[in-house]
Parts: sequence; C-alpha cells; structure tokens
Amino acid sequence: MPPMPKTVRPSMLLTPLLALGRAPLVDYLWLRATRLKEEGRFFDAYQLSEMICELQPKFAAVWGFQGWNMAYNISVTLKSPEERWRWVRNGYELIRDKGIPLNPNNTQLYRELAWILFHKVGDFMDEWHFYYKLQFALLMEDILGPPPEDYVQPGRVAGDYYREYDYASLAEAPERFEELVADADVAELAEKLRGFGFDVDKSGVYLGLLAALRDGTAQVPNAPEGERETRLHDLKALMNDPATAPPRKRIEHYWRARRLREEMKLDLRRIVTIQKDFGVTLDFRLPEAHALYWANLGMEKGLDARTNVDIHKLNTNRIEFFCLQKMFHRGRLAMSENAKLGEPPLLSPDIRVIPALFDALVRDSKTYLEEEHEKSPVSINFRTTFVGFARTAIMRYHRLGMQKEAQEMFDYLSKNFPDKMYDKGLDGFLTEQMKGEMEVNDFRIVEQRVEELIRAGIVRYAYGEDDEAVRYMARAKQVYEGYQKGVVSKRLKIQAEFAEIVQTCVHQFGGQMYRGSYEIVCRKLGLEPLPQETSTKPADVPA
Repeated sequence: MPPMPKTVRPSMLLTPLLALGRAPLVDYLWLRATRLKEEGRFFDAYQLSEMICELQPKFAAVWGFQGWNMAYNISVTLKSPEERWRWVRNGYELIRDKGIPLNPNNTQLYRELAWILFHKVGDFMDEWHFYYKLQFALLMEDILGPPPEDYVQPGRVAGDYYREYDYASLAEAPERFEELVADADVAELAEKLRGFGFDVDKSGVYLGLLAALRDGTAQVPNAPEGERETRLHDLKALMNDPATAPPRKRIEHYWRARRLREEMKLDLRRIVTIQKDFGVTLDFRLPEAHALYWANLGMEKGLDARTNVDIHKLNTNRIEFFCLQKMFHRGRLAMSENAKLGEPPLLSPDIRVIPALFDALVRDSKTYLEEEHEKSPVSINFRTTFVGFARTAIMRYHRLGMQKEAQEMFDYLSKNFPDKMYDKGLDGFLTEQMKGEMEVNDFRIVEQRVEELIRAGIVRYAYGEDDEAVRYMARAKQVYEGYQKGVVSKRLKIQAEFAEIVQTCVHQFGGQMYRGSYEIVCRKLGLEPLPQETSTKPADVPA
C-alpha cells in the first residue's frame, strides 16, 4: 500500500475519514470534486482529481476516468478555445505523465491516452478541434525545429520535413550532457558559446539561440554598448562556420531528443522501430501519430498473462488501426505562414500511408481468418472497409499520375474481391467512378463543383502546397470545359470564363483568409489584391 499523499491535509471533515481508511476519503473527494466542477471551480476540481489519483495510484480506472473527465467533461463547460485546450491537455497529460509511469503494464491506460489524442484532439467532434490541432502542431514544430532555410524546393514543401524527419539521429543522441561534451569538438564549441554568455548545458538556451539567429533577434548578453555589433558578428560567424556544423548539429539533436523524452514522453528508439515496422515516417505534428505510438506500446502490455482475452488490448489494437485510417484520409498536414496568429492547419489525404494501412488490414485479419475458413486475405470483419479503402486509393493514385500503383491496387482488388465493375479493366473502372463528375448536365451543379475545386486549390496555394493546388485547378478546368463542350444550347452554358470564376473565388473566398494568406494566393495567381478594408474577417477553418 503506497503512503498517504502529502496533499491530503487533516481537517475537520477529513480527519474522521482518514481514521476509517482510504475508501471513505476517496468517496468524499469524488463527491467534492463533482460539486466543484458543477460550481465552475475547475482548478480546485483538478487538484482534488490529482489527490484521488494519488490515493489510488495502482487503480488504473481512476487515472483513466480522471483524464477522460478533464478532457471531455470539464473542457466543454468552458467557452474560450484556450481554456478548453488547457483542460484537454490536463486530461491526456495526467494519464501519460503520471498514470502510465505508475501502471506501466496496464493496457487500459494506453488505450485511454490513445483515444483522447485520436478522438478529442485529432477528430472533429469538438467545435474547437482545429484550435487543438493547431496548438499541438505548433508545440511539436517548436520541439522538432523548422526546416532548413533551403529546404523548400520544387516538388518539396515545408511539411515534407516533418514527414521525413530524421528520428534515427535523435535516437542516437546521448541522454546526459556529460556524455555529449565527451566529444572534444562539442566541448570546444560549448566553451566558446559560454564565452558569449550562452550556457548551452542549460535547458532552452541553445535552441533559443538557434531560434533568435533565425528570426534576427539574437543579441550577445552583457556585451558593452560599443562592442555589441562586433560581438554579435563574431557569434554569427561561429554559428555559420562550416567547421562547427557537426558539433552544432550534435548539440541540437541532444536538446531536441531531450525535449521529446521529457515533454512528450516519447522513446526515440521506439519511434524508429515503429516507423520501420509500418514502413512510413510518421508526422508527429499529428495527434494521430502520438495515438498510434501509445496504442502500439499498449499492445505489448498485458493486465494478466493468464487471461485469454484482454478486451483493453483488443480495443487498443482497433485504435492503432483507426489512426492509420485517419492518416490516410487527412494525414498530410500543412501549416499556414499565419499559424502563430491562429490560422488553422490544412489537412489532406496522405498517400504515403496507403501501403501501411493495406498491410495493417491484412495483418489484423489473420487472427479472424483462422476461424472463418474462407479463402480471402482479409477477414469479413474488415472486408467492407478494405474494399472501400482500396477503391479510394486507386482513385487517388490515378489523380496523382501514379498509374503503376493504381494498376497494382486494382489488380489485387479485382483478383481477391471479384465484382462486375472490374470487368472492363482499370480504365473502365475509372471512367465509371468519374462519370458522375463528368456527365452532370445542370449548370448550377457544375458551377458549384468547379468553385469547390477552385477553392480547394486556393487554400493549397495559401498553405504552400502548390503541386496539390495545380492539380485542383486543372481538375476544375477539366470539369468546366467538359461541361461547356457537352452543352449545345448557349442558354445553358456557364456565362463566365474560367479565369473570371477563379478571380471571383480568390477575392471572395480568399478574402476570408488571413490577409497574408490572401496576398500569397494573389501573388501566385498573378492577381492584384483588393484593398484591405474590403476583406472580411478570417475564416475559422480551411476548405
């Protein structure tokens, strides 16, 4: 039995309950915490919740419930997104930072943590979900660092830096600073930086220096007024010297790895292993990536080795699978240049996840197939999901010009799940699937479809996803021209030229963005921005 927590102080009410034991005290605290929440005294309720957990540290259900209560019940009673996000974080951090370390072999807690990250932060059930996603992504970008200045090039966007992040180098970084400075080059650089007033063995100093050098705010502390510019020049020369590049990178890796371990509780070696197993580099700016990490870890934990079926483990396995599904549909994250001002992230399908999701569905089917006695690679439990996923994957591959991948997926689907729609081959399947888009003969529906595609292109231009934007614009023009050519009567034709529709959409829809994003779109499309006073307030969510 763990000792009574120090937070439990004797009082007129608590003393008799303490004399009777923990059970009546916990009952009293539960009732008190519920009353405080109803009265809107959330901080007091939070303190009591922690006290309850301390009184029953090995009772996993207590940690799970308190975390869920904060993330779901308490958070929704508040109005501002900042207050809500604070309580959502309180909820999952309580389980992650305190509950799991005290109950490391309890699968239930891993499931609860993964679910809050996946559902409350990653899904769309909360009206402020985009705010949660933005804050989560900003936190991770701050920890992982920005892309190098020359990273963005044709065919490579800023988001790709996090989708191909070098976690292996971070995993190899030493865990103690003493081990880091055992490297003579690192020790020499650390000493030189100390001469400029930067003690890089202290948390936040080195990464703060890198950020200040990037945004042009760096200063040499305590430098005499007449020497400030010279000292700053010497500091920049040191930090830009090619000879110091290796030790600079080692120090950076050390501190970024340390932040991931201490702030996000992530094991870097495990991240490398998980990504190798799934065959994809996860974007840890996404809450779904963290949910997948914790669900995967929870799959290795068991409540009781003698128990034949662990329902918590089965549910945790399902969350792992759901995470891959969601990343397939909306796992490509792009951040606006105005993200720190509050403009939410853009979420698009991530085709990199297709092979990982394919393998997961086939792998998870094996347990069930033993009892189903069917000659199928996918269990009946997942068959509808698999077929729908495969058809969507074929369409996405096709629209991205990845015909080889589309053909391979089509061949697998038609061989293992026969259907008349596959009889005319891939081209016939694609024609049939796209017929609804191409054969619309109502100009109002066509106009709406064209404008939707243009708006999708506009927002991708704003977020730096130019290749995606070009594809949406080309598709919009294809639908527009296909309709115009197929309509005989001039009266039924769309009266505006395609370029006019684009311009109107930019000024109307683009004008609802943050001003900086709107101007980016205008510049990329060669349009003159409207005067600022004509722009409406920023849109809450990207299209």
